[in-house]
Amino acid sequence: MEWHIKRKGEFFYRRAKAEKYRARSAYKLLDLQKKFHIIKSGNIVVDLGAAPGSWSQVALKFVGMNGKVIGVDIKKVLGLDERFEFVLGDIIRPSTLEKLKQKLPRPADVVLSDVSPEFSGIRLRDIGLAMQFSFKSLEIVKDILKPGGIFVSKAFRGADYDTFIKEVRKNFAAVKEVKPSASLKESAEIYILGLKFKKERRPSGKTV
Repeated sequence: MEWHIKRKGEFFYRRAKAEKYRARSAYKLLDLQKKFHIIKSGNIVVDLGAAPGSWSQVALKFVGMNGKVIGVDIKKVLGLDERFEFVLGDIIRPSTLEKLKQKLPRPADVVLSDVSPEFSGIRLRDIGLAMQFSFKSLEIVKDILKPGGIFVSKAFRGADYDTFIKEVRKNFAAVKEVKPSASLKESAEIYILGLKFKKERRPSGKTV
């Protein structure tokens, strides 16, 4: 079993090198794109947890010349083309969200979140921390995604998983739980797709 896991990981690693993607995680998004046509030409895409840049690379392939990709991470992502902008910061901090909103010419069409913490090897702790990022990503989505937009988030099956799914369902017309082919079957990792964002109408502030 360990041999099979290693072989699968090495296959996508070698493929990423050959096709000039920065990480094998690119194939997770490519798989989702093939199945659900998440990203379209002219879209504005926000990539939370962008480093080292593989998901942004994939997004740039599909947004076309009139689209835009904005990456956010605590590690710099450099060397992509002029349709890519970057925000250096932790998504947990409100200041990072403010910097991101300044980069957006209009509400985003798609928000991607492949954020991962630095794993300690303590399974329950790591999954709990990872899910905190998933919840935070959903908070950001509520602030920057256009009505009808799409949210893609990494998640991990664990104590908070069902609660996260419920929260996504509250905010999207349809929700998909998907295991991309490049994701190891033995991993608790899964990707959640929120389709057709139901943007809450904020009070106008008018008095009756």
